[in-house]
Amino acid sequence: MVESVKPIRTALRTLRVLAELNVRAPASAAEVARALGMARATAYRFLETLVESGFVAKDAKDGRYRPTHLVRTLSCGFEDENWLVECARPTIQELGEELVWPIAISTISGPGMLLRESTDAESPLAINRFTPGRRISLVGTASGRIYLAYCSDDQRETLLDMLRHSEDPDDFQARNRSALQTELSEVRQNGYALTQRPRRFSNQSALAVPVLTPENNRIVASLSIRFSETAIKEQAALEKFLPRLRAAAEAIGASVALPTTVTSKP
Repeated sequence: MVESVKPIRTALRTLRVLAELNVRAPASAAEVARALGMARATAYRFLETLVESGFVAKDAKDGRYRPTHLVRTLSCGFEDENWLVECARPTIQELGEELVWPIAISTISGPGMLLRESTDAESPLAINRFTPGRRISLVGTASGRIYLAYCSDDQRETLLDMLRHSEDPDDFQARNRSALQTELSEVRQNGYALTQRPRRFSNQSALAVPVLTPENNRIVASLSIRFSETAIKEQAALEKFLPRLRAAAEAIGASVALPTTVTSKP
């Protein structure tokens, strides 16, 4: 008989604070407390503990908190995709400085996409700041849709089968396979995905293109930009952003050195 082990509640709450900060960063102790329904003093103690451990940093000017690079060591996903992040980082940083709106690169991770790197922290136009490690929908985002449009037929069918019973509202379109396939065919034909999300994300739109390997045109990531349609209309955004996104995606794809052999450890 397996002995029942009582969870350590403090450890669970610490992880909840870190996870919430990862979504909201930079954030104050009051914002984290409000999101988690805990006392501000309690959230403050957890955050200061995470600062002491090195997983969180506190801004000396405004007292807001953000995760540090050490958070990435908690996810093997980041280790597996380090090669992509290292290749992409200079390109997306340069693109972010040029276009100002936040740039992000995401890869497939289970039945969803995982944000690997972004310029949200540097962009003054980022309405919601998304940090690396955030999981996003395959069906409800431009990054996910461009991946679905360019991946193999077998992989697409498998992913959509996995999402068919998802309770996430962003995944509900996976239940109407025929309509979604039609939309994905249009995405593939256009060479980009464009989504508008007015309710939850303050009228934000997202434009994404595929990052393809030059050898066999296999998609390895999605490169995206988020912008507000109150500031720039769809057609103007396509004319301004799409050529630069495509050029950046091509540069990243060309610089990616995919492993050619796998060495088994004894």
